[in-house]
Amino acid sequence: MIQRAIFLAVATALVAGCSNGIDKVDVEVRPSAYVVGSVTSDLATPAVDEVVRLKPREVHIHTCTTTPPGKVNQFNTELDARLKTAKTMSFTASGC
Repeated sequence: MIQRAIFLAVATALVAGCSNGIDKVDVEVRPSAYVVGSVTSDLATPAVDEVVRLKPREVHIHTCTTTPPGKVNQFNTELDARLKTAKTMSFTASGC
């Protein structure tokens, strides 16, 4: 009985660790668009759709210092509603 419980615990851990997701997705929130890989959109929803499709363990949000905070917040809010994952963020003043 104990061996069966140990086997089930190990099997469950292995299945949980074998996700088809990727480790990290980079998202650019520009003043004029959201960019995730090959997806570029004026709206946050298509970018969030792409992140959810990829099922990453972490999302890194790159944004410009000139991007309105509401634009970043919109992406963050939609992503939180659909995917629980770790997030990091960085700001840049160049290339915006």
